[in-house]
Amino acid sequence: MKKGISVRHVDLTKVVKKNKLYIEKDEYMDSYVVDFQRLREYLKDLKGDFVILDGHISHLLDVDYIVVLRCNPQVIMERLKRRGYPEEKIKENVGAEILDVSLVESLERLKNENIPVYEIDTTSRSIDFILNEIIHAVENKKINYGVVDWLEDYFFMIRELE
Repeated sequence: MKKGISVRHVDLTKVVKKNKLYIEKDEYMDSYVVDFQRLREYLKDLKGDFVILDGHISHLLDVDYIVVLRCNPQVIMERLKRRGYPEEKIKENVGAEILDVSLVESLERLKNENIPVYEIDTTSRSIDFILNEIIHAVENKKINYGVVDWLEDYFFMIRELE
């Protein structure tokens, strides 16, 4: 990033919980039903030249650029099990990764609103590598998708997740 540019990172999960920007808590999935209208109002007041919205719903908000971080479904499953997530939440997250849910939703924004989308496979990459790739992509307004296709390799998992 250029010197003198202020960067702000916003963890959407923390913001939603801390500021009670949700309609209700889904106890079964151990997650929150976000009040998007209130979240958008909250985000309007953020200051910074470069604001990074971090979370599974960030691509659904008012943004200028979308980066979709991808990860091998097996790695996601192991990670979420270690964190003690409920089985249903693990299934939902792994299934969404296999089926490209965030990417497909992001590509709709590219198609309908011309918001650039950049996809990165983070599976075996360092944080420094990922950050440098994101900075380069954003600075150059790069568009890149179709990087990974988990469906062929992990189709068998879809049935197991049902």
